[in-house]
Amino acid sequence: MDGLLLERVPGLPARLRIDVGEQRAVVVPQATDRRRLADVLTGLEDPPPGAVVLKGGPVRLVPAEGGLLPHLTVLGNVLHGHRTTHQVTKQAARDESLVKVIGCGLEDVQDRYPHEITPGRRRLAGVARALGAYPRAIVLEDATGLPTWGSLLSIRPNPDLASVALLLITTSTTRTTGFDDAE
Repeated sequence: MDGLLLERVPGLPARLRIDVGEQRAVVVPQATDRRRLADVLTGLEDPPPGAVVLKGGPVRLVPAEGGLLPHLTVLGNVLHGHRTTHQVTKQAARDESLVKVIGCGLEDVQDRYPHEITPGRRRLAGVARALGAYPRAIVLEDATGLPTWGSLLSIRPNPDLASVALLLITTSTTRTTGFDDAE
C-alpha cells in the first residue's frame, strides 16, 4: 500500500484506493462530513467503528483556504512546514522549500504574505507547503467560492505531484474537473 486505502467509511464507496500518482475526488454532501473525513485521513480523528483507513506514509491536509500562517511569507510558510518535518540545515531547508515554491509556480509571490496574494495562489502555496513534508498522500479540502483545484493544478503541472496520492474532498460534483471520480 503506497497511497491511501479506505474501506467501509460511511458516505464513501465501499472501497476507495488511491495510489501514488493518482488524483481522485470524492463528493461528500455536507461540509461537516467533508471536514470529518479530512480529519480521519490525516489522523486527527479516529475512523468510525468498522472502517479501515490504511496510509502508505504521511498524509498532509491542504485546507480550502491554503492553511497558511498569516505572519509568514509564502516562502516562509513552505519553509516552516519543511523545517518542522525534517532535520536539515537552514540553508538546505530554504533551498528545498524554494524548489517547492517554484514547482507550484509561486516564485513571483514568494516574498508576499497570504493576504497579499489571490485565493488561488494561497491554495497553491498550501500545496507547496504540504509537498515540503514529503508525504505519500495529500488531501485537498474544497470550498465553493474559490478557484477549483483542477483548474489550479492544470495551469502548471508539478512533477512533485507524481510522487503523492492526491485526494480532493468536495461537496459538489461540478468542482471535480481534472480528478478521477472515486469508484
